[in-house]
Amino acid sequence: MPVAEIDTRILVHDAFRNGKQVFVPYIYRRLQPREGQPSSVMDMLELKSADEYESLNRDSWGIPTLPKDSIASRSNCFEGDGLSEIGNEVRGENDGLDLLVMPGLVFDMRMGRVGHGKGFYDFFLQRYKESNDRSPSKEMPFLVGLALGEQVLSSDRTVPRDASDWLLDALVTGHGRLLHNSSSRQAPNSH
Repeated sequence: MPVAEIDTRILVHDAFRNGKQVFVPYIYRRLQPREGQPSSVMDMLELKSADEYESLNRDSWGIPTLPKDSIASRSNCFEGDGLSEIGNEVRGENDGLDLLVMPGLVFDMRMGRVGHGKGFYDFFLQRYKESNDRSPSKEMPFLVGLALGEQVLSSDRTVPRDASDWLLDALVTGHGRLLHNSSSRQAPNSH
């Protein structure tokens, strides 16, 4: 089994070649976490170029990590600069996220996934949905999982899920299979 995240370098380079905005996860400790919410959260912050991506240091999972001193000047997917929690002025310069590649340890054929147990992506998606509810012209991103074939359960097995878990829209496996969610887009509490 893998000891790091699947390398998405080729996806990042292709996105930049095609003129797309690229955002990467940035996890940080909240200044004032609310009761019942995690003390650390994830934002998606914009990369400036493929060259910048290549220059980033990798964390213990192999994930490119943005330097802390650059965070305040980066666009976030919530349409502000820097961390969304800081409450920077909303500029409205981006159209939000079209696609979100979601990591996982194990996936099932019903588009469920188990991450690393911190809930960063599920909580991020809930925050993003709440933000979009205030901006009706935006939609939720298309959720895609990337998995080695060994990470996908057989069709008679499912991953454990609770009310906060988001289903993927599609799953791409290392065997070249594309699995898709045959039902309509599903937010938590709809499964």
